Amino acid sequence: MNFLAHCLLARPGDGYLAGAVLGDFVKGPIPASLPVELQAGVRLHRRIDSYSNRLPALKPSVARFDPALRRVAPVLLDIVADHCLAVRWRRYSDDDIAAFTAQVYAAIARFEDCVPERGQRFVRYMVETDLLARYSDPSVALRAMDHVLERLRLRHLAPLLRSPLAELLPSFIADSTVYFPLLQAFANSEREVIEASMTAT
Repeated sequence: MNFLAHCLLARPGDGYLAGAVLGDFVKGPIPASLPVELQAGVRLHRRIDSYSNRLPALKPSVARFDPALRRVAPVLLDIVADHCLAVRWRRYSDDDIAAFTAQVYAAIARFEDCVPERGQRFVRYMVETDLLARYSDPSVALRAMDHVLERLRLRHLAPLLRSPLAELLPSFIADSTVYFPLLQAFANSEREVIEASMTAT
């Protein structure tokens, strides 16, 4: 999952919200120097990633991408999933999306000193532009997918993204109504496991 989905799955709690973003930038063993609640957020982020990577309910969406994109489709789908979530936000949250993203940015600010160097520039950009809320804009989603292709030296495949995103959006949204509740249930159960382990120690 991408950032917006991770944040919604992680709420509530500053450590979980910040970990939903910073989990992409904390590599290797989770540092014991991180605040305990942020460690929990990073741990939940990783468990959600592991679960979603093997979730059969995501396969129909992956198969909707052009065959030339199939190898990188799971990464691209993370961004499409955030777009689907943003355009159908009220289905999953009672909060206005801007109010929710403000909570996320406030949580990140609380743990500002813990943002890994490799993620500082991106996190600053995310907060300054309210990137999370702007995932409802298809041009933002496309730009993010273009960046993924460029990073993987597959920029020449970018034209294959444009029409499909517009044409297949209803199908992608329908898929998301199947897999996102599964992710929510998993995140809730894993959170209980994580919190139980924190209490035990």
